[in-house]
Amino acid sequence: MKIGVDGNEVHLSTGGRAHEAGRPFVMFLHGSGFDRHSWPLQSRALAYDGYNVIAADMPGHGLSAGAPLAGIETQAEWALKLLDALGAPQAVLVGHSQGGLIALEMAKKAPQRVRAIVFIGSAAAIPVNPQLIEQAENDRFAAYANMVDWAYGPDAHMHENTWPGASHIHYALQVMSMSDPLALSTDLKSCAAYSGGEDAARGLKCPVMCILASQDKMTPAKAGKALAGLIADCEMHVIAGSGHTLPTERPREVNALLRAFLSRLDAQAAA
Repeated sequence: MKIGVDGNEVHLSTGGRAHEAGRPFVMFLHGSGFDRHSWPLQSRALAYDGYNVIAADMPGHGLSAGAPLAGIETQAEWALKLLDALGAPQAVLVGHSQGGLIALEMAKKAPQRVRAIVFIGSAAAIPVNPQLIEQAENDRFAAYANMVDWAYGPDAHMHENTWPGASHIHYALQVMSMSDPLALSTDLKSCAAYSGGEDAARGLKCPVMCILASQDKMTPAKAGKALAGLIADCEMHVIAGSGHTLPTERPREVNALLRAFLSRLDAQAAA
């Protein structure tokens, strides 16, 4: 699906099902240097469960036009504009890594628009090694290779794959190479500069779930646990054996947790 935001064309996946009036929205927010291809197994599953799915390429990522947006605050404002453009008054936000920071800031800016949040491999703050930022600016393909190496767990490195016939490693490298040359460096600098996460987390009033990975080198589980500790209404799960890229490394486990969480939300709304 294509739609305009701020004069630029945005490419997004709806999980293969058109949006329908009256159905709840679920918005997926990808991490640094990635795009909607982080979510194929989640977006399709939830779309066929009856949700209006939004899995968009941020500007300058994937097939979306425009320059990459600098700053988590600016990215959150853009995501809220995308909800407006799609006629979504409210959504459950599912944020991976940097996407979790964007979800925090969206809830801070417009709490009435956020029904609930699912953080996946995320934290209240995501510090970034300055050398990685410098590499992303000067040799982006080397930075992609380092990111992918660190992001995936041991099973993915051995090509023990939850996607038969595919390679997590080569898939991720291809996805990252599709974006604007400045997308990764802009994203990494945005994460490093963001300091409002703890205050935003303490202020959350909506239901929250944190899904963490035991082998996460990019955003270690202890950082995700610290985020969960700041939130009044939060359930937490740690998936064993996975690296940072939980949605593709452990899609069955992630999907089961998402479906259970959403079912509880829907039951509460119907009560």
